[in-house]
Amino acid sequence: MTMILKGSWLIWLLLGMIVFSPHQANANEEKYYASLRYNHVSLHAETKGILPISPQQAAKQPHYVFKYNEAEKLVEIINNTYQNAKLHPLTHFAVKRVKIDYSTGKKTLTFYDINNKRMPNIRGVFKEVYRIDDTGFVEQLNFYDADDKAMESRWNIAEYRWRKHNNLVIEQRFNTAGVKQPLSPYFPFNDTAIEYDDAGNPYRHFNLDKALNIVNNKDGIAYYEDTYNELGLHIKYAYYDQNYQLTLNAWGFAYAIKHYDSQGQYTGRTKYDLQSEKIPNLLPKAVLNDKKEIEAIKQVSIDYLNALKQLDPKLMKSVMHPDLSKHTVPPFPAPNGEVSLRETTYQRMIEHATYWNRSGIRFPPIMTNQVTVLDQHNNIATVKMVSDNWIEYLHLVKLKGKWQIKNLLWDYNR
Repeated sequence: MTMILKGSWLIWLLLGMIVFSPHQANANEEKYYASLRYNHVSLHAETKGILPISPQQAAKQPHYVFKYNEAEKLVEIINNTYQNAKLHPLTHFAVKRVKIDYSTGKKTLTFYDINNKRMPNIRGVFKEVYRIDDTGFVEQLNFYDADDKAMESRWNIAEYRWRKHNNLVIEQRFNTAGVKQPLSPYFPFNDTAIEYDDAGNPYRHFNLDKALNIVNNKDGIAYYEDTYNELGLHIKYAYYDQNYQLTLNAWGFAYAIKHYDSQGQYTGRTKYDLQSEKIPNLLPKAVLNDKKEIEAIKQVSIDYLNALKQLDPKLMKSVMHPDLSKHTVPPFPAPNGEVSLRETTYQRMIEHATYWNRSGIRFPPIMTNQVTVLDQHNNIATVKMVSDNWIEYLHLVKLKGKWQIKNLLWDYNR
């Protein structure tokens, strides 16, 4: 299995698909969905709710509300989710409410925050206007700012254009100057072609040359392919070259299998190479509460003081993250009576390790340090350290297998 959906949830979910199926909406009806269809391909694919649930289920879990008008058209989407996972810019709106209006040949989406004020969506735009031909085919999308002026998205796109070609949909993208744009800043596809599967899901996205031939991009990728299961969950994506052979993407894997929890929420992925061997994460998670991890965290915390005492800048560089944020509240206010944080920079800490204890009297001969790991979760940890002169709270991160101090608050131990 490529996902986890267990017990009563699966039963309720299957019942929900029967009772709350999205094929037809009644006038002024509200429908509830646990998730949105994952869209890895193009904004040409309409927003679709998946994993239909009852109002009773919705009261107990993250969900979306789809509202329909008397003509049974979708007129509003309310976002009642609170998942903090990274959102894909083609799938989500990342706003509280989406209002949908219709006019001849147009569908307009505007976006609102929790206080019902207009806000930009995840693409950075305030309004999206779709143009639809007489057959119902979506042929164009334009972005607008809060003053209804044309604007570019965070991907530098102001306009999408679509047209049919055989069984494919050709897509082109332009900025406000009319210059063609790639699929996204991090995925260099030029003109592209969208293929939909039999269920209407965006299935493949091809990179095209000027003659509409499928060709490799600079990374050797000609198209990517998405797979959905019977519940509508996006469970796999893979990369292929122009010869329809599996290939590695720019991030070094050929395909990934996605995993979900009992409510259909995405929990992670497993990446594979060309031989279908699992690829370990570039950032392996630290083992929670493992004795070796706890001792490593403690040692790094103490070594920061050791570096000061022993005049060892190399050790200080080893234990301090370059983006260090170290502060204290001064014991006395400024002459004007104001009290503000006093910062010690990363560079200053390196300098301190070269001269601060040259007199040899900053520390007792034998230091007394009490180091308590207050909490550790994967690659982050919180530490309280009580030493002869200071009480300090440290945040540590583990990068490339090594713990370092990222944040530090301190005060005198008096």
